[in-house]
Amino acid sequence: MYNEKANWVVITSGRQAMSSLERVHELIQISQAFEREGKNSAALQHAKQALEIARALNHSPVVAEALVCLAKVRFRMGKYAVAAALSREARDLAEAGSPALVDAWQVIANCAAETNSLDEAEAGYLQAAELARESGYSHGQTAALHGIAAGVYLPRGQFDLALAAEQEVLKIFQAEGKREYLYYPMVISAMAYVCRGESQKAAALIKELASLTPPGSAAEGYRLCLQAELALGEGAWEEAQELYQRARSNAEATGEPWLNINVRLGMSRCYRLMGAGATALQWAMDACQYALTSGYSHEHGKALIERGQVFWQCDQLQAAEEDFQAAMIIPEQLGAAYDLAHARLLLAALLSVQKHAHASAAWRAAAEAILAGGYGFLLQRERRHAFPLVAKYLKHPDHELAKLSARLLDQLEKTSAPALRVGVLGDFVLFQGSHPISGTLLKQRQAGELFRLLLISPGRRLSREQVIDAMWPDKSPAAAINFFHQATSALRHALEPDLPQKFTSRYLIVVEGQAILHLPPGSQVDYEQFEEHLRRGEWEQAVALWRGEPFIEDRYRDWAAWKREQLTNGYLRALLALAKEQRSYALQGNSNCVSPKSVSLFSVAGGMV
Repeated sequence: MYNEKANWVVITSGRQAMSSLERVHELIQISQAFEREGKNSAALQHAKQALEIARALNHSPVVAEALVCLAKVRFRMGKYAVAAALSREARDLAEAGSPALVDAWQVIANCAAETNSLDEAEAGYLQAAELARESGYSHGQTAALHGIAAGVYLPRGQFDLALAAEQEVLKIFQAEGKREYLYYPMVISAMAYVCRGESQKAAALIKELASLTPPGSAAEGYRLCLQAELALGEGAWEEAQELYQRARSNAEATGEPWLNINVRLGMSRCYRLMGAGATALQWAMDACQYALTSGYSHEHGKALIERGQVFWQCDQLQAAEEDFQAAMIIPEQLGAAYDLAHARLLLAALLSVQKHAHASAAWRAAAEAILAGGYGFLLQRERRHAFPLVAKYLKHPDHELAKLSARLLDQLEKTSAPALRVGVLGDFVLFQGSHPISGTLLKQRQAGELFRLLLISPGRRLSREQVIDAMWPDKSPAAAINFFHQATSALRHALEPDLPQKFTSRYLIVVEGQAILHLPPGSQVDYEQFEEHLRRGEWEQAVALWRGEPFIEDRYRDWAAWKREQLTNGYLRALLALAKEQRSYALQGNSNCVSPKSVSLFSVAGGMV
């Protein structure tokens, strides 16, 4: 017999269950949105609510989705053991082929990458990727690709693989219109470029990230840290400090472990490079403690490397050696080959300075690690320590050590030197990034003059005889040749002060009677920019670059006369064009279009109009 009341109860219960299910999914979506914005506390609150309702429903697939949501937030907050346990529970409850199963494997792999083993993490990411492909879960596939790039390839130092994986992720996100996810692959790509010393590529990505990272988020903090790292590389200490301080606000607000640790490491590097060892040590100690407390093994290894360098600077050599030794254990256990090579290099340098009995063995281990990983750029990064070691062991009686050093020298010569910024429109200035090349060094033995002569020569090269004719025409052949060698040696030293004698310079190549000036990719020369503005008719931009008489240091040198005259004529042409434009505006009554700067052009170029 039909029971109307019983049927109403069934219908009502079904509606309530459906309403609860919708509420779980709504809470999960809200939690995920908060997580992307770096608002982890709000994300955690909504994820907990979702799991509570899901458990009340007693429906395993829904519980699995809520567990994964909570696990992701816990991971972001550095609670790796909790996140891993939640993910394993989700994996056991999730339906075959479901997104929740893929995501559970993803978080398990994330936790393994930070605390346990890169091999285990790699297996987890590959499992997630395979399940995502089988089920057509595109987001899961991109998450696995991003995870393996960030969690495995980057710490292993497999930067080409990391970049390739993130390029694929970026293409998928762009094709699907997921702009809010673009910063994930871009951040890891920028990190890879920073590690490899490719600052121009990193800077381009960081610029793009500015419009993609939400204010106050962990993602914005990553960008600020990367920007600060580039500033450090250019010697802009104050700028780097300001950027790290801004990133610290994001780190404290979000609780994101990587960000908190790397802000502290960045501040330590700032103070260490400025020579403030005591302050640097406080930051390094704090970074080590944070990494240890959070269980972030990989970052703990990096923190020990930084603290070891600070101890070394403070003449606490035993403490430095102990930190480098400890720093080698962690990446060796994780399989983080790049950090292991870095720690080995620093230990070898420290033992060499101390004339330690095991110095040669330490150098062998470091050289083999750098060669095995293809980390020639690490020699450039740590050139103050690395260059003397390579030079020392090139002539070592142990032929195997000498061969290893020779192979490293080959890698070093293939590593691009930092880009230069050159200014000759006014006083001569030369920068590596924002770090000025010593004017005193450039004045020694006519090093700066040789640089400027080669700068404006065809192909930036001249024969020895051409250089002598230009710079020492009145000297005897023997004296002129001696001056030539002195000038090339002085210029080489000014551009790369850490480069040992007999090493090939990457800026100045002297071979087969030729002197060749090489400007690395990304270098900027003000007179070339000036001439490009002239070609485009961009008169104001051209005039803005003019700081004064070009090649003023070479005013009485015949070799500079033609270029100085050419540039001066170009400047006058730009002034004339601007004056004509401004007079035309004035005659038309457009007084608002005449800027104060333009008014001054009338007095400079008025007689020519």
